[in-house]
Amino acid sequence: MTQDASLIQGLHHITLVTSNQEVNRRFYTEVLGLRRVKLSVNQDDVYHRHLFYADDPAKGNAITFFEWPDLPRGIIGLGSPHHLSYEVSSVDRLSKWRGWLAHNHVPSEGLYSRDGRVSLYMRDPDGVTIEIAARNEEGASQDYLSELKAPVVRELSADMKLSSFNHASPVTRDPEAISRFMGKALGLNATPLTPNPDEKGSSILGIGNTDRTDFLRYLAGKDAPRGYVGIGNIHHIAMAVESDEEQLKVLRTLDRIGIGNSGIIDRFWFHSLYFRDPDGNLLEVATKNPGYTVDEPKATLGSKLVLPSWLEPRRSEIQGVLDAADKANPVAWPPSEYPSVPRPPEKLSVEIA
Repeated sequence: MTQDASLIQGLHHITLVTSNQEVNRRFYTEVLGLRRVKLSVNQDDVYHRHLFYADDPAKGNAITFFEWPDLPRGIIGLGSPHHLSYEVSSVDRLSKWRGWLAHNHVPSEGLYSRDGRVSLYMRDPDGVTIEIAARNEEGASQDYLSELKAPVVRELSADMKLSSFNHASPVTRDPEAISRFMGKALGLNATPLTPNPDEKGSSILGIGNTDRTDFLRYLAGKDAPRGYVGIGNIHHIAMAVESDEEQLKVLRTLDRIGIGNSGIIDRFWFHSLYFRDPDGNLLEVATKNPGYTVDEPKATLGSKLVLPSWLEPRRSEIQGVLDAADKANPVAWPPSEYPSVPRPPEKLSVEIA
């Protein structure tokens, strides 16, 4: 028996690892057009930054980064999700994105028609694979998309904004086990397996709720490699609940069925509950409130280092360590060369750079 599927409302944030906060900031604000809505530190590792970006902080769909310049490059696989996907409203917007990326010398792959959607892929300076997807409402064929010329785009327009995620893609060897786990632990539903067009013998499993059936799209293959979270990788995927009361219901379900978890942790801007799926992917259930404006006005979000109240007495110490780390980690912007996009983009075995 599963719990009420309405408890999990979709994605809350996706957290990754970057090697340089300033290169990261310039790519995600100047190229992807997002806004930095919080500049803080990793609360479990306070001498390293935690960066938050969103189009609209009230929507909850933030992409966040831990700055860990000394980590090795990551490896995609079990426990280290494959990629993340934003969405735009039409294929026309995707074509404009292709032109904008070309203007910024960012390589891209696509447009690809698959599974009722059209997708464009790129990589950020650390090697993170990012997909932008649109519903293929007009039924555009692959032949048509392959011949579609990208327009010349010299600035981001309002209709290109990346306002929400489409999905995140962890990796699994056992989609049946994932389906059972997500049903029992979170009350989420699984879609039927579909073949992965990018790798023979692998498949795609959608996990979601009644409003969004596949905000998680697991890439499934019995020989999927084990992953390692490092630079250029997704660290964890957070799903949203409306309130502390609903988060507590999730915690009680995890405890009742014997799923190890962190308990509820106060992250100041939201409350967090962490656990792992059967393949070792780190998942989080996070509350929507208090929100990013609890300690900063909306107009100046992300403009200065903010700390939760319990770290404020250590501000000078923390800032000194961050300043010293910056001197040892020079900024190279723009990148001399971006990592190339995998071909095909959704195969399970992917090198970061």
